[in-house]
Amino acid sequence: MLSFLGHFHPLLVHLPIGILLLGVLFARLGRWERFAHLRAVVPITLLLGTFSAILSCFTGYLLSLSGEYDVTVLDQHRYLGIAVAVWGSLMWIFNRSALVQKRAWLFQLLLVVLVSAAGHWGGSLTHGSDYLVQELPEPYRSWLGVPASAAKVQKFDNIPEANAYAAVVAPLLQEKCINCHGATKQKGKLRLDNPEFIQKGGKNGQIIIAGKVADSELMRRLLLPKSDDEHMPPKEKNQLTEAEVKLLHWWIETGAAFDKKVKDLPQTAEVSPLLAALQNGINTAPAPEPSIWPTVEFGQPDAKAIAVLKAAGAVVLPLGQNENMLSVNFINLPNAGAKELALLKGVAQNLVSLRLSGVALGDQELKAMVELPYLTKLFLDGTKITDAGLEKFAAAKYLNYLNVVNTQVSRAGLEKLKAVSSLREVYAYQTNLKGQEDWRALKKILPKVTIDTGGYQVVTLPTDTVLVTEAPAKPK
Repeated sequence: MLSFLGHFHPLLVHLPIGILLLGVLFARLGRWERFAHLRAVVPITLLLGTFSAILSCFTGYLLSLSGEYDVTVLDQHRYLGIAVAVWGSLMWIFNRSALVQKRAWLFQLLLVVLVSAAGHWGGSLTHGSDYLVQELPEPYRSWLGVPASAAKVQKFDNIPEANAYAAVVAPLLQEKCINCHGATKQKGKLRLDNPEFIQKGGKNGQIIIAGKVADSELMRRLLLPKSDDEHMPPKEKNQLTEAEVKLLHWWIETGAAFDKKVKDLPQTAEVSPLLAALQNGINTAPAPEPSIWPTVEFGQPDAKAIAVLKAAGAVVLPLGQNENMLSVNFINLPNAGAKELALLKGVAQNLVSLRLSGVALGDQELKAMVELPYLTKLFLDGTKITDAGLEKFAAAKYLNYLNVVNTQVSRAGLEKLKAVSSLREVYAYQTNLKGQEDWRALKKILPKVTIDTGGYQVVTLPTDTVLVTEAPAKPK
C-alpha cells in the first residue's frame, strides 16, 4: 500500500511548483492598483501550494523507500522539498505581518529559489544530472564548458578495430536506458551504465545470459508488446529501433563480451551493414533503402486473434510505425506444433514477419500452417524442416528473407523457390548444401538472391599477431 501511494509523487510534485510560483506572481502584480484584486487570492494560493508541497514530501518519502535512486541526489531533492513546504507554510502564516510585508520581495525570491532548486534535483533524479544540457549543440557546449554527452563523445573511424561493447552497445544503452537505469535512478535495482552492473543484473537476477538470447531477460523485455507493463523501455519513452535491437541481439548471441573487438565477433550478412553504419559515429545512419514490406493497405488486425496468440505464448508486435503490420515470434514456444501454427489464421492478413527459430516443428506441421499472403520474412533456423517443407512457399508473392540455418534443407529444396521473384536473402549454413558446387548452381537459378552458406575463412594479415611454435622433431 505504501509503495502504491508513493507512485502518486510524480502526479503531485508539479502542483506546488505551479501554485507557489503563481502565488508569487500574484503578490508581485498586486503591488499595482490595476491588479489590486489579486492580493486577496495570495493567501489561499500559498495555502494550496504549501498543502500540495506537504503531500509531495509525504509521497516522495514513500517512493524513496524503493531504493531505486542515488542517495546523494535523493537527499538534496528531499531536503529542498521539505524546505519548500516549511517556507511556504511560514509565508502563509505570516503573510499579513509587518516583517513579511516590508521584505516581501526577499521572502518571495527565496521561495522561488527553493522551488527551482527542488525541481532541478528532482529532474536530475528522473532524467540524469545532465538533463538540462543533454541536447545542447555545439559550439554552445564548448562556450559553456559542457563536456560532450556520453552517447555522442565517441567517434569510431575504424569500427572493426573498436571495442564491440563501447562502440555498439554502450551508446544505445546510454541513449535509451540510462535515464531509468543509471547512476541517479535504478528501476528494479538495475544499472546499465557499467559492465560490472550489467553483469550483476537487477533485483530479479541477471538480465543477460551470454550466448543465450532466448534466456536473456533484457531481450525478452525488449520484444514484449509496448502495451505490456514489462516492456522496456516504457511505451512513452524513446524506443530502440529495429536495427538497435538486432545489434543488441547480435552482441548477446556472440557471447556478450565487454573486451572483444567488433572484428573478433562473427557477423551475419544482416548485421554487417548495421555495423558499417556506425563507422563515422554512433548517430550515423545508413542511406535509406527501398522498403521490403508489401506496399498494400493493411486493415486493422483482429484484437481477439492477437490475444489468443499471446495467451498461447507467442510474442506479437506491430512492425515499425505501421501498427497494422505484425511480427510474430515463437521464441517462448519451443514445442509448438500444428495447433499453435493454426492460430496464425486470425492474423494472416496482417502477418509479414514470422520467427519460428528453434521450434521443434517439421514438414507436417508446416504444411498444416494457414496461408500467409503477405509473409515477407521467415525464420525457420533450428527447426526440423526438410526440402518438402519448403514447397509450401514456392508460390509466395512477397517473401524477401528466408533463414534455414541448421536444418536439413538442401539444394533441391531451395531450387523450388525459383519462382519467388521477391526473394533477396537466404541464410543456409549448417544445412545439406554441398559446398561451392551447390552454391554456384543455386546462384544460376536465383541470380538476384544473396545466398549465405557460411564457411568463412579469416585471412591472416601481416599486422596480425601470429604464434610461432617449434616444429616437432622428425623421427630418427
